[in-house]
Amino acid sequence: MIIHITKDRFWMERSSIERWPEILAKLPERMNCSSKYALAEEYLNYQTDEQGRIVRADEVYGLFGAEWKNGKLIISGCNFIKKNSEGYCLSREAVDMVRAYQEDNGWEKILARQLLKYSVRVRGLMIGILNGEGIFFKKKFLADSRKAYVEVDNVKYYIFNPGKEAKNLNDFMQTFSRECLGGYWKKELEIDDNENVEFEGMFNKAPSTSHIGTFLKMPLTLFEFLGWFAEREPGRFVLDTEKMAEHVGADVVESLKLDGFKSDLDILRLLIKEHGDSRGYFPVAIVGELLKERVDPLSEENLDRWIDRYFMKGITEGKFKLAGTEQGQPRHGRGLLGDKEKQLIKLVF
Repeated sequence: MIIHITKDRFWMERSSIERWPEILAKLPERMNCSSKYALAEEYLNYQTDEQGRIVRADEVYGLFGAEWKNGKLIISGCNFIKKNSEGYCLSREAVDMVRAYQEDNGWEKILARQLLKYSVRVRGLMIGILNGEGIFFKKKFLADSRKAYVEVDNVKYYIFNPGKEAKNLNDFMQTFSRECLGGYWKKELEIDDNENVEFEGMFNKAPSTSHIGTFLKMPLTLFEFLGWFAEREPGRFVLDTEKMAEHVGADVVESLKLDGFKSDLDILRLLIKEHGDSRGYFPVAIVGELLKERVDPLSEENLDRWIDRYFMKGITEGKFKLAGTEQGQPRHGRGLLGDKEKQLIKLVF
């Protein structure tokens, strides 16, 4: 299936993340109008120029969802405003976000969840960050963005770069098209999971990359505001997936993981194989520290407490069973729960 995507348009200023709920708060839940342009003019009082074009209404178009037009399936934005037989209506998420905004109660998280569910390019960007080693900037976060890149399967994608001299976000979306579309659009548009998906632009085969660096900084600014990013080493910024899941739901975070993405249990098994003995016993302090660096690098929790919490929670929740414990040597470090008799432990998954 060919899906046409418009340019990405978010709020106009990076610091104005509240702009979308402000716009949606001005709209009734149902709007009887024939086009996005008519909606902007009739319900939001945007002005038109001599050619009848809406002036400075770019920030509105990213609020719309999907619709068929002239035989083309077109995705315009994040599905806060949906097409129906009478014109347009606010989605349930739009109504929820407006209410939360008016009550100043977590509206930013609703906005972030919607972006990750329905913005094709935002999904592509975050899939690249999550499934690689983060996002790399030459300088500070979001600075000199044309040179910023993600690396997945040993391929670098310069995701903010509009040119064709290197692989960019269009190349990434071509390689991972079904994942970038995501299950939420597939369900809404009744697209089979196994159906091939191809993205095209509105006027050219390749989706537009015009001003892509400017526009995509908007959602990343929101995610940074929510505390999802931290600098793991100079220029490399990684995501706190636990905080993301707390804010937008584990289902959304899971939808951004590619096949082959290693879970914490996958990584734990590899570390046990690398640092354990032939019987399966391993030094919990050493393996626990390495595990924390891999799966929860942004946590400020004390290392010993983190290790105790992770393994005891895993046992309680049935992820694995404690099959044996032994005293080790000083080099093996602290034992589980500070018990020297549990410096070496054995797990059964």
